Amino acid sequence: MTSTSRLTTSMIPCCTCGTIIAPNSSNQCASCLATVDIASLVRRGPGGCDLIVHQCRKCRRYERDGNNSKFVYLEPESPEMMALLLKQIPALSGKSTQYVKRAGVQALQVLDSMFIWTEPNSMRQRLMLTIKADINDVSIQQRIKVEFIVKWKECTDCTKEARQNTWSAIVQLRQKRDDSRKGLLILELAIARNALMRKHILSVQTKKNGFDFYFPSLDKARHFSQYLSKVAPMRIKTTQSLVSEDKTNNTANVRHTLACEMVPLCRDELVVIGKQAKGAGKLTGKLCLVLRVSSAVRLITVSPSREVDVPSQCTELHSDTYWRGESSYRLFLSSRRMVRFVVLDVELCDDERDRCNAGDSNQLLYEGPLSGVSKYALADVEVARESDFGVNDETFMCVTHLGHLLSPGDVVLGYDLASTVLSSEAEWSIENDVTSNFVMPDIVLVKKIKGGQDQSRVEEADDNKELKHKKGKAKSSGSKKRDRRMKKEEKKQQKLAAAAERMGLNTDEDVYFDEDDFFDGEGNTISEAVQKENEKFQKEVEMDEYLADDLAIVEAELAEQSFSDNDE
Repeated sequence: MTSTSRLTTSMIPCCTCGTIIAPNSSNQCASCLATVDIASLVRRGPGGCDLIVHQCRKCRRYERDGNNSKFVYLEPESPEMMALLLKQIPALSGKSTQYVKRAGVQALQVLDSMFIWTEPNSMRQRLMLTIKADINDVSIQQRIKVEFIVKWKECTDCTKEARQNTWSAIVQLRQKRDDSRKGLLILELAIARNALMRKHILSVQTKKNGFDFYFPSLDKARHFSQYLSKVAPMRIKTTQSLVSEDKTNNTANVRHTLACEMVPLCRDELVVIGKQAKGAGKLTGKLCLVLRVSSAVRLITVSPSREVDVPSQCTELHSDTYWRGESSYRLFLSSRRMVRFVVLDVELCDDERDRCNAGDSNQLLYEGPLSGVSKYALADVEVARESDFGVNDETFMCVTHLGHLLSPGDVVLGYDLASTVLSSEAEWSIENDVTSNFVMPDIVLVKKIKGGQDQSRVEEADDNKELKHKKGKAKSSGSKKRDRRMKKEEKKQQKLAAAAERMGLNTDEDVYFDEDDFFDGEGNTISEAVQKENEKFQKEVEMDEYLADDLAIVEAELAEQSFSDNDE
């Protein structure tokens, strides 16, 4: 005779409502356990107050730590914003667990979270949380709405900006030449494209031949100056000055100055390299053309040999080499002295296989890195001055490095050394610095023009327009000296505002004039003058098609260098 024993679970009534349930540690049913107010625990802030998150009014950054030491940029309804808000809840972060345990809750866990849309100006952040709570070894789950109050709190960086004389380091960027704006153009574009570099700039001021950038610390100023040295060749000198000193506590307030002096050479200029120059290689004692300016200055001779390829007739001039022999490198002609020529015939200087007439040369034109054709190649080119068309039949033959860029009918910019009136310094350089075996060419071709109008003519037209306006304007009855001083200061503020806007910098309010009180020479407000200045800047960039190539090369060099640093 067999008997089967069956194990059965004894049921008990709920101690609160009497419902028959399986026994548990709390002896309560699920409905009674759900009456535990978990929402009040989650919505309780530090000290029983509301949940508060602080945001800086000026820079719009949120406080990550409660000790006012770290403020971070957060996008609305981003995962980073969600993590910051959840950390502000004491019941979830584990900072205040006493009142949670007194309520009988052993642990809280977030299963799901999502944002609830609020008005941007409501100064509120709302979340919908799914919370799992363990009460007497029984798990319950609830959905809770949590609201955070956003309050203003000024960060330490903005506090320093609001005070006077809070900067600790200054970067003085200079290029000592007559038209330094052209050399600073590539730096303005590079700073505008790099938000990390301009993030720590407190303010900016325009000075003669450059800018002054103010920083809160020396390390940030050094980081910025190192970035500038990778974009353009320059030498950096660091000095310091003592502001105040406390001998009792052995502390001192020291300000640092980083003087960044750029090499005063720009693209498309003619430079004479002296006989005593070191580091120029085969270009010593020759007249050279500046091809490109990045971390180094790339030069090529204006009288290249037909038997040697283009790379062998170029050299890289670094900033250290230039400053060691500064007197050996003299500016011969600036890019403002270039004139327009029309290409009549092009014949490459390669072997018989590559020799071609004007009709076949179109097949070897450089159209980009993927065209399979090198950008520069030596060629014999026949040109004529554009101003001579319909006047005379004078033509010139020259050897140029633009063989893969030119075709008959193109308009190019170049230097007419046959008819140019040289200054006394340029004539002295030719007589004393150039070697006797150097053949001076009549024509030096520099670059091809696209669009039919070059930058120099645009600048000349703007200057003529401004000159006509000044001539037609009646003289002021007030003090002429005061008017000149006001006009000079207004022009300075316009250039500062335009340059800062192009570089994406936020300058102090006291840097600008009030646009309702000050006007430029044409009766426009300062903001309108800044807009005109930026439009002129955009014209320069559009007319200079090679500027984008230079900036792309600089960015590629910076990316390659950062990649190699990461590998190390």
